[in-house]
Amino acid sequence: MSGRGIVEVKPITMYEARAILEKELEESEEPLYEQKICMDYLHKFARLSPDEGRKIVEEVLRVSDKIRPEIAVKIADLLPRDEEDVRAIFAKERAILDREEIAKIVEICAPYIKE
Repeated sequence: MSGRGIVEVKPITMYEARAILEKELEESEEPLYEQKICMDYLHKFARLSPDEGRKIVEEVLRVSDKIRPEIAVKIADLLPRDEEDVRAIFAKERAILDREEIAKIVEICAPYIKE
């Protein structure tokens, strides 16, 4: 890697991470082992575009003020299929969502779930 430092720390979706890593790999001569492993993982599981991932995060954040950006990113990455999946994501969070908020999150993710 080049001599770059940390400029900003913010949660990003795995879709955005894939785009950043792809750009970095284009610029480097030989990717590191860790970069190859990460890229393999992202090619298998990051099936949406960075714009779609960011759109999901923005929509989820609008559902409730109780949802932190880190959790919204996790929701966009995991794309919960049902209410139980959403509850599992929030299991360790202090925020408790009501049924309507959980249903809204499932509704937001539904169009992006690909079999």
